[in-house]
Amino acid sequence: MKKIKNIVFLPLILILASFSKRADKLNTATKSIVKKTVQVSEQLNIIDPIVLAYALEGVKNIEDSLRVNFKYIAIVDFSKPSTEQRFFLLDLTDTSVVCTDYVCHGKYSGENYATSFSNQIESNKSSLGFYRLSEMYMGAHGLSIRMDGLDNGFNNNARKRAIVMHTADYANESVIKELGRFGRSLGCPTLPEKTFNQFASQLSNNAIIFHYYPDKNYLDSSVWLHK
Repeated sequence: MKKIKNIVFLPLILILASFSKRADKLNTATKSIVKKTVQVSEQLNIIDPIVLAYALEGVKNIEDSLRVNFKYIAIVDFSKPSTEQRFFLLDLTDTSVVCTDYVCHGKYSGENYATSFSNQIESNKSSLGFYRLSEMYMGAHGLSIRMDGLDNGFNNNARKRAIVMHTADYANESVIKELGRFGRSLGCPTLPEKTFNQFASQLSNNAIIFHYYPDKNYLDSSVWLHK
């Protein structure tokens, strides 16, 4: 897990030039937020600004629809390989990045890259879209958090598929050295033990998680991106 310290807030005037045409569809207020502040570490641009814009737009619309305010949003950027830290946890009170870490994708979604996604039961694939992190429980992998898929047709079978947030032995950086990729799950966003145990109680019933991939069908269809 990488904790982000000394977060720098940069104007997005230069970064906006890299935005795709899809970003034009985003809510004006959300684009204003992203334009004013993008969190960067020493490596700069730890979160793709387009992905961040989609995440903030979606969580805003979810909060408005459910009439609930969430403390956190977690972003899983499946456009990145599993050998990179592609899990980002943001505090929504100030959009600061709390931590980044590795995260698993479903074993049938791909090898190092997740490229295939499914909402089907027993597909063992990751699903795209927004989820609500709900109650904690003790499962096969110990403490886990149930996930409710909020994108109909894309992830609404999450409960039936037992897609949950948890930790596991295969969610370990050492696996990368052995296999050339991070460990894979049955579709769950499985996290390294240290990160999951540190944040589980804070995320339960108080967070949204967004699984992103530049899939045109999803980005054009998600109700949360087109309110």
